[in-house]
Amino acid sequence: MSELQAQDETILSALADQLSEQGYACWDAFLQPAETDALRALVDQRFDQGSFKAAGVGQGLDYQRNDAVRSDHILWLDHHDELSPFAFFFNRLHTLIDYLNQTCYLGIRDLEMHLAVYPQGAFYKRHLDVFRHDSGRVLSAICYLNDNWTEDDGGQLRIYLPPQAENQTETYVDLLPTGGRLVFFLSDQLEHEVLPARRNRYSITGWMKKTTLL
Repeated sequence: MSELQAQDETILSALADQLSEQGYACWDAFLQPAETDALRALVDQRFDQGSFKAAGVGQGLDYQRNDAVRSDHILWLDHHDELSPFAFFFNRLHTLIDYLNQTCYLGIRDLEMHLAVYPQGAFYKRHLDVFRHDSGRVLSAICYLNDNWTEDDGGQLRIYLPPQAENQTETYVDLLPTGGRLVFFLSDQLEHEVLPARRNRYSITGWMKKTTLL
């Protein structure tokens, strides 16, 4: 058992329960303020250097840029790089994955993660995190790197919750992109969007994946 899992067994158990009951879970303080600040500074530096690219939608031949759907900028990460300044983040995430695999039987075997910067006014319209010909994504995950974020700053993650009965209407939950917070949810079941941000919004974003047969 890793150090993180030994210290946070109660938290991990609660997160697994949240995921099973509502399809999403939220871990505040997954990163500490000093860690969040250091990573955000690094992201800012790489963004200023022009390392990021405008994000697109779709996969393969369906891929396209569409600023009416999303207007964030991304930079892909290599989670296998043990010398990366993000290595500690991935080590911590793997502890969570191991626990979820053991308790929720998710079969997660891989990660696909990138940095995301939403400049002022940027957004991502409602969507589902799966492709037509690829069912590999199990959980979507976002870890926020923002500082002193408030409701007035916008940029909330809005997760749409399906009705629990035929006579019920759809509801949603808005989650503030508070620094250090990790949110994860079922990629193939919960549609979501990012509301317009009123200042630069930073995150590590991606998917926990299983091996699939084509």
